[in-house]
Amino acid sequence: MLKKRMAVLFCSLVLTAVGVFPAAAGEWELSEDGKYWTYCDSPGNPREDEWIEDNGKIYYVDEKGRMKTGWVTDEDSGNKYFMGEDGAMCFNTFTKDDRYVGPDGLQVEAYDTYRKAVKAEIKKAGTKKKKSTKKAAQTGAEAEVSQTYFLLTDLNLDGYGDLVMMEGTEDRKSLVEVAIWDVDEEEFLLSAEFDEPEEGMTVSALYQDPLGETVWLELVEPNGDFYLFQMEDQEARFKSVWSFEMELDDWGGPEYRVNGILLDKDEWDYEMAEARRSRGEAAFEGYLPATEENIKAQVDRVLTEEELEMW
Repeated sequence: MLKKRMAVLFCSLVLTAVGVFPAAAGEWELSEDGKYWTYCDSPGNPREDEWIEDNGKIYYVDEKGRMKTGWVTDEDSGNKYFMGEDGAMCFNTFTKDDRYVGPDGLQVEAYDTYRKAVKAEIKKAGTKKKKSTKKAAQTGAEAEVSQTYFLLTDLNLDGYGDLVMMEGTEDRKSLVEVAIWDVDEEEFLLSAEFDEPEEGMTVSALYQDPLGETVWLELVEPNGDFYLFQMEDQEARFKSVWSFEMELDDWGGPEYRVNGILLDKDEWDYEMAEARRSRGEAAFEGYLPATEENIKAQVDRVLTEEELEMW
């Protein structure tokens, strides 16, 4: 019953927006050639150039009385509405030309811009991988089966899904790109970018702190040097917080430095334990192979009421 009342409410809101009221009882008639429908108050007397509400659905007939499908512009408001194959106005769905219409029947343009940007960013990463694979084949290098992975998650706590790209195999993946969605500029801002993972290269990963209040980027060099960067709240940047580096002195003995300060081994171990405690043990999970099916499932989602308010 509630759903039915909500549907009636939505229809009422849309009808008000396009400046019409529910139509008097009539019937749909199919043309003799079977190509179009008209809405008639009496046989052979079709309505023309107006919106029609029939059985809880909204339709539009043009100046010749023909029911329209596809995009229709309301002359009074200038709003554009999408009519489905059955002629009824569409709500909370994706159109045939890959646009999203909300509960009022209008396109949610900011959401469409975001979806296209996500797909373009993932495609760009896939193009880099193909070039790398082709180069390896030309040089005769043996390469493990590697593929692109992606994750959409809010990294800077502004409510919008940011993009994390990884490359590698199922058992060994490393970050390729971290990009933050800028809602004002309507584009992804690059926070971090790495070469494709290879043996002996820097290993990188993202972590969520124990309280869920910030994101950490960890870099581990082949020689054991260790770095932690913290995502700035509401920003698209990582700031350097911890660096742990070990060098050999003139006599071949180890020197341990934390943020550039020389410490003994016990102090170095203690500070590293503190850094890892701040970082937490919750490495980001849920990366999906960047297949067309996975991208569509994650990117082309019907919005909740809360999400709709953001866009």
